[in-house]
Amino acid sequence: MAFEIENIKKKMLVKYPFFGSVITNVDYEEKKEISTASTDGKTIYYNPDFLNDLSNEQQVFVFAHETCHIALNHILRSEGKNSKLWNIATDAVINALLRKDGLPLIENCVNIEDALNYNAEELYEKLLKEQQNSNQNQGEQSQDKENTGEANNNFAGNNADNSNQENDNFEKENNNSQLNDSNDTIEKSDDEKSSGDNSTENTKNNEVGHDDHSMWEEAVKENNSNKNKSEQEKKLQEEIGKTSKYNEQDAFSENRKEKKRELEKLKESLFETIMNYGNSTNSNLREIGDVGKSKSLIDWRYILREAITRNVDWSYQNAFIEDGFLKVNLEEIPVSETEIVLDTSGSIDENLLRNFLRECKNILASSVIKVGCFDTKFYGFTEIRNISDIDNMHFIGGGGTNFDVAINAFSKRVENKIIFTDGRADMPKGKVNVIWIVFGNHKINPVGGKVIYVSEEKLRELNRGRNR
Repeated sequence: MAFEIENIKKKMLVKYPFFGSVITNVDYEEKKEISTASTDGKTIYYNPDFLNDLSNEQQVFVFAHETCHIALNHILRSEGKNSKLWNIATDAVINALLRKDGLPLIENCVNIEDALNYNAEELYEKLLKEQQNSNQNQGEQSQDKENTGEANNNFAGNNADNSNQENDNFEKENNNSQLNDSNDTIEKSDDEKSSGDNSTENTKNNEVGHDDHSMWEEAVKENNSNKNKSEQEKKLQEEIGKTSKYNEQDAFSENRKEKKRELEKLKESLFETIMNYGNSTNSNLREIGDVGKSKSLIDWRYILREAITRNVDWSYQNAFIEDGFLKVNLEEIPVSETEIVLDTSGSIDENLLRNFLRECKNILASSVIKVGCFDTKFYGFTEIRNISDIDNMHFIGGGGTNFDVAINAFSKRVENKIIFTDGRADMPKGKVNVIWIVFGNHKINPVGGKVIYVSEEKLRELNRGRNR
């Protein structure tokens, strides 16, 4: 499978924004001399043939793994530690956290079952203690054999030295074999290593997991030499200083928080984009389908009773018969008039618009109504005589949101003016006497009028009730 470094970086930036500065400031370099991937703290090296055999998600895992080594300063933190144990500990904890985030592990990587319960320092101390206990047990076994050899020496006569020398060689070989067989991933103690071949042991120390840590020792030496650093290296070290203040567990926890913040920013940005298409409108015809009905969210009789007009209507209540004909009285009956404008901008989805219309049906029981829609343009009122008029309405919109357009749409003679919206746009600067019905949790602060909120929790409750 082919790979693109830039695409992998983009995926990492989305998944790990907390490490974003490190991801963007580190260099990426192809290097076929290594078998998989590696880092010296400044550059992530990779073998393209190795990456081509991996899935896209596994490729992200490999580079995220190396990024964590850099961001959490594992290289410089290795100084003074048993290098092989530190390599195991850092790999195990990183891999466990990456796996928890949904990235697939690759073949031969370090995978310790309970590593998720430790940070790198804690797991290193655990592995170190286990190794020391293992060496102690082996030392006690060796001491028992030596004691047995000493007892035999009392009977060996002049051939004791030669016999003891042969026993010592056998015991050393046997002990080394036991150490390698019992724990292939843990090296000898520092005392044992100092008496052996350092170059051979160091090579073995770097053969841990899927990646190559052979550059770490040189990177530590170079850092300690106070060599002049480039501006990019200084910038990278500054960013590492910010991320490495956290241990592995805390850093990933901060990443989850940062990712949530980024998603909220993205959501707000999308809303802003939708609301600010400019002064033009999309003028798209919007299909709603079955509007349905719901229990009224608001006591409209109370809200609308302050503005009552009197319409003349035919009433048979006091009718009488005269000369064989039915006579009726013309009576004035109180009827409120209400104009409603519906926000049909791009931030209003079909479900929200459907909820607007259901509430319009409830208003119809208490008032004569006209309904229109707007985004950055008002599309005119439709007179509503019955519920079927609402079901058969056509809606235009999908652009930005301009509340000044909505305000200017109302007739001056009508007292009841209602705007249904999610509130996501700038409020008019002048005082307006309208009723704002805001669906969702976005708060508004208009000058004048009334604001009634219908929370997202209330909407979910209504939707659950209709789905039963």
